[in-house]
Amino acid sequence: MRLETLTDWPERIAPGAEVWLDGTSAPTRVDRVEAGGRTLVVYLAGIDNRDAADALVGRYVEMPPHELPADAYYWDDLIGLEVRDPRGAVVGELVEIFRAGENEVYRIVGPAGERLVPALKQVVLEIDLAARRMTVADDDAVEVR
Repeated sequence: MRLETLTDWPERIAPGAEVWLDGTSAPTRVDRVEAGGRTLVVYLAGIDNRDAADALVGRYVEMPPHELPADAYYWDDLIGLEVRDPRGAVVGELVEIFRAGENEVYRIVGPAGERLVPALKQVVLEIDLAARRMTVADDDAVEVR
């Protein structure tokens, strides 16, 4: 099967690795991987013919999460966070994350409308996953360099 890789760690998709096809509860073993070009060609245990592979078109192949450094987060962990300013006033909810060049941008929707916030330490002051809250600097408090 050809896979479009959506991971920052494609090297984890290697022979012997366990993956989960979305909608399944049991893992499937990666038998072989051919790298080259923009996609990986992956051979999964039990997927022995073209018909079996065609039945999987459009499904995600998932792996256990990669351990991240303390100040890094998976996008899924951040979507839905309540966003506040340093004084505690509600800015809105983080509804989308996307890349713009080398940076990530958080799209926040709230009472004052939409706000795009760059994922920079001087702008994103605190992330508290347990409280499901993010604190961001005021618009006028951010100096872009």
